[in-house]
Amino acid sequence: MSSHNDSFTASGTSPSEQVGSDFFVENHGSVFLLRPVTPAASDWISEHIPDDAQFFGDAIVVEHRYIWAILAGLQEDGLVVTRG
Repeated sequence: MSSHNDSFTASGTSPSEQVGSDFFVENHGSVFLLRPVTPAASDWISEHIPDDAQFFGDAIVVEHRYIWAILAGLQEDGLVVTRG
């Protein structure tokens, strides 16, 4: 068995397993991925995110200049975001 970190090995927690979180956000430099993990998060996306938004899998791709306003809106609406 190798002693180095295997990037394909599961960490044991996934965004959907993070109790109390509606969204999981990942910083990838110039873009962020905002991943809904609850039905309330999916409903929020349907109500607040334009239909022409860019998706990467089930995550919304958000430019860094817009992420803080979106996160503030999520929190004002009572949703919880976990950072990754």
